Amino acid sequence: MDLDENTFKFPVIANLPKLLEVCIDHLNDAIVITEAEPINNPGPRIVWANRVFYERNGYSPDEIIGQSPRILQGPESDRAAIKRIRVALEKWQSIRVEVLNYRKDRSTYWNELEIVPVANEKGWYTHWVSVQRDITERKLIEKQLHQLAFYDPLTKLPNRRLLNDRLSQAIASSKRSGYYGALMFLDMDNFKQLNDSYGHELGDILLVEVANRLTDCVREIDTIARFGGDEFVIVLYELDVNKDEAKIRAAIVAEKVRATLAQPYLLTLHSEEIIEHHCAASIGVNLFIGDEISESDILKWADTAMYQAKEAGRNLIRFYDGKA
Repeated sequence: MDLDENTFKFPVIANLPKLLEVCIDHLNDAIVITEAEPINNPGPRIVWANRVFYERNGYSPDEIIGQSPRILQGPESDRAAIKRIRVALEKWQSIRVEVLNYRKDRSTYWNELEIVPVANEKGWYTHWVSVQRDITERKLIEKQLHQLAFYDPLTKLPNRRLLNDRLSQAIASSKRSGYYGALMFLDMDNFKQLNDSYGHELGDILLVEVANRLTDCVREIDTIARFGGDEFVIVLYELDVNKDEAKIRAAIVAEKVRATLAQPYLLTLHSEEIIEHHCAASIGVNLFIGDEISESDILKWADTAMYQAKEAGRNLIRFYDGKA
């Protein structure tokens, strides 16, 4: 049936404001109403919030009314997202954004936040209404999927897929800055012997310890990846603009890695038996700058240098010398 807007009349409901408040109070989303201004410090003040808001954040009405929603921010809140919110408010525009919120006890949760301005009959903006949806579970699933896609489940290091991305970034950075980078290819010597003697469980324990030791040998900006099996790759960023100096710096890191991995490993099985294992690494290093060579060639030549180290007696470092 077509409704004529000139003749159709909405039914009158007594106590409509109270009824709406009860309905809003029992939504699954948190609803917050603030004054329209000030946009800058201290920010719009909260004038009303529904029951879900208080339950989710752990505050009482006395602690919230008159406060700015910024009370939900904390040190790990995304500054870029907060800036987007401020820019939208300054332009009196609606915005939807995902932010990390802090409860009263300073525990955190992810919030999908939508904010819209409300104007009076004269068109003057008087309030902001925000709808806050808890998306923590969704973000956790996304993080788990990302972890499975880009990280080795055993060592928690980047896998080959993420390594390729990081190496591509290092090449692009080298091209912009003119700094040499380096790729180190490591293979653990005599790893098969440990697996054959004690089983793969102890081998996995060793690989986790190797990953931990490697992390202590490089800078935070560098990348360590598990390439597969007992092979690891390290990408060193921005060593030096001078090739000889870059080689010296790469050699210093490579020697630190070699010496660290050569230290004895005390490995504990579930039986609490402690096994001392001696295991070193053969390391191949290849310098790169700009996009003169591809990611696959950088890896291949570092791998070639690593096999040269093995053939020379193992527990050694070799730089790629241009010979296959």
